[in-house]
Formats: sequence, structure tokens, C-alpha cells
Amino acid sequence: MAHHKTATVLAAALAALLVGTPAAQSPTSPPAASPPPATAALALQSDLIALAKNAWPAIVTVRTFVRQDAAASGADAAAAPAAAPAPEAAAPVGWVAAPTFEREYQGFRPHRSGSGFFVAKDEVLTGLAPLLVTPERQADLVEVETADGQRVLCDVVGVEPTLQLAVLRLAVYPSHTPPENGVLAFGDSDALEIGSLLVGVGDPFGPERYMATGMLVAKPSRDCYQELMNATYMQATMFVHPGAFGGPVLGLDGTVMGLLHPLQVEGGTAVGSAWALPSKLLVGLHDAIRTAGTTQSPWLGFSVMSRIEVAKVRGLPAFQAMVKPPHGILLENVFQPSPASAAGLQVDDFLTHFAGVEIHAPVDFQRQMYLAGVGRAVELRFFRAGQTFERTVTIEKRPAAAQPR
Repeated sequence: MAHHKTATVLAAALAALLVGTPAAQSPTSPPAASPPPATAALALQSDLIALAKNAWPAIVTVRTFVRQDAAASGADAAAAPAAAPAPEAAAPVGWVAAPTFEREYQGFRPHRSGSGFFVAKDEVLTGLAPLLVTPERQADLVEVETADGQRVLCDVVGVEPTLQLAVLRLAVYPSHTPPENGVLAFGDSDALEIGSLLVGVGDPFGPERYMATGMLVAKPSRDCYQELMNATYMQATMFVHPGAFGGPVLGLDGTVMGLLHPLQVEGGTAVGSAWALPSKLLVGLHDAIRTAGTTQSPWLGFSVMSRIEVAKVRGLPAFQAMVKPPHGILLENVFQPSPASAAGLQVDDFLTHFAGVEIHAPVDFQRQMYLAGVGRAVELRFFRAGQTFERTVTIEKRPAAAQPR
């Protein structure tokens, strides 16, 4: 159901709930009519039920496994003190049958879990955290459990470490047939307004499921995540089950408006707040990550602003007075040292072309950088004080010192 229609239904339901008690009737007044049923609230409930029924087939549990620790080597065993004689084994206590994973994945133990969702019939978008053993090492096995109960081993198509994104592709089906899953479409997160109603969905490991409604309270203030991480996310009022991170945030029309993320803010986790990477970024990065098969965060050492952001931050008169090219994005900051600073790039330069491709918005720049990849030398065209110039810059892996704040 369309966003505006459902929002109207919600407003009507809230209005019905807020109506005060009618004044006492005089003895000559006709008897009061029975209160009307809460039709608006029931209609909203019906819409949310329909949204859930449509979403669940596209939601998955993501689980990862690592190999069991190898037995100590002969040298280690020789150096270790002699083990004391083993006491007589006590009678076992507890359930007898081994966990399912021990029967199916011998030699592996569970690592972490989270949620994800289908963006194509065999492709899942999720968070990166459950896949990582260390910042540089991924888990040895990745599986998703689909809504119909299938547990499918997956290939990791690509990851984005800075934004904690991962793209998985289903590979080994235990039943030899693909699951009957749904696919969620991306919506337009830019179209959301403060106060928009959102629905978070996830499937934590086990019999639990997660679904919560919340209100958008903060929109992203930047399209670029190179410097300020929390400025890239949108914020909603909902409590999130830890196992739901990686799941989608849906608009009332059922489209994906964001991806639930365990963002840490200054002072710790914001209780009662959900953070989500907006669909505006997901659309561009998902396709670039899967196409390039990237495993590292590409980095040039500058952060950028769209023209709309420049007008908001500096004021429309200041933006209109700027000498600027017909298209391009503004360099807001330059990291020292970096490929950008070594190339002589400066704050307030405009990036107009990346490897011959016109740049109109930050997501255009981000997409082209991922498609090029770490180690690639690319030609960039800039505009400064009425003049255009070009620089050839080699994309690097983002260093630890340049992680977004």
C-alpha cells in the first residue's frame, strides 16, 4: 500500500485514540450511539500484517563457522608438562544428540550470526560483522537459513569493510533445489521525511523473529562516509534485537529504505535508537561491490559534498556565489598524508570526472572507485577557480589512521 495512504490511516487511527470522553448527556438527550469500531487502527494493522507476509520470505538468518582449533603440534606437546591422569569419566548430563552443525559441518564450530535479505533470487545483502573473525580474516563457512528452513552454504561475493557490508551468493543447496524465497526492492530513502513510519525486520538465529515499527528522527546529513561515519546513517526510534542487524528497514510500501547497523555513537550505543545505512548508498554500493568482487575499502584521501549539501551547510547565497563547473562534487576535506594530498588536491576543488565518467553526486564517485579497485591508477578531472586540471592518482586501501570518525 502506498506510503501516503498508510500514513493517512495511521493519522486517523491516532486521532481516534485521542478523542476525549463525551460530555454527560441530559435526561432528555437521545441515547448515545455505540462507539464506532476502530476502523482506522484495524486498517493499519491489516497493512502491517500484509507487509510482514510479503517481507518474511525474503529475510534470512546468516551464520558463520570457523575450523576447530588444530591439535597441538609435537613440539608444543613436548614442551608442555605431563598431563595428569584423566579422572574416571562421569555419566553424561544433558541432551544426548549432537547439535545439528556438528553433524553437518564436522570440524567446524559456530562463530557468529545475524540477519540479511534477498536482493536477487540467489543473492543476499547483509552486515559484515558476523563474517569476520579478525579485521583481516573472514570465517571459513557462511550459511544462510531461508524462510522455508533450508540451510544453504554461500560464497562471499564481495565486502565493504568501512560500511560493514557484505554480498553473499547462495551456492550449495542441501535439497538440490533453490528455496522459494522472496526478493525485496530498494526504495528511495531521500523521499523519507522526519516522522515517517519505518519497519525493521530480521531473523535472529533460532526460533525467534524480529519486527518493530519506529519513527524516522534523523536523516543522513552527508552522502559521503569518508570522514564522518554517523553523518551517513539515518536514525529511527526502535529497539533492535542484536541478531537482527543486517536485516532491512522497510518503508510502509514494503521497499528497503535501509540496512540495520550496530553503529556506535559518542557515549556508547544509543538505547532505543536504530541506525540504518540508507538505501541511497546501498543501491550504488551493492552493485559495485558485487561487480568488482571487492574485499577492501578503496581510498583516495578526500571527503566530498553534493551540491545540495553545500547549499545547506554554507547557505544558498554562498553556494550561488561560488565559481563552479556545470556538474561535479565539492572536496570538503583532504587527509594528510594521502594520494589526494600528494597530488596537490585542495579543499573546495570540484571533482567533475572519474576515469572519463561524469560525476554528479557522491554515490557516482563511490561507485566508480569500487569498480576501479585498490591498486588502480585513475585519471581524475577537477575544477578550481574557473580552471580545469587533471591528476592521475592510485587508489589505496584505506589505512587504519583514516577510519571515519
